Amino acid sequence: MFRKSKRTTATPTAQTDQYRLKSTGRRVTVLEHLGGGDVRIAMDSGRITREDIVSARDITRA
Repeated sequence: MFRKSKRTTATPTAQTDQYRLKSTGRRVTVLEHLGGGDVRIAMDSGRITREDIVSARDITRA
């Protein structure tokens, strides 16, 4: 009488905070969006994590 649906639903793509710097291609993590089109990023360099503020136009999705 009642059947289970065999249809599968597509899972939405998860939003990620992983980006790349356009100038170097280095992978960065967006920490927060600041006013005026700037973002605060973090990048790993060996064992050291560095933070910086760059323009949102200077990064692209990884």
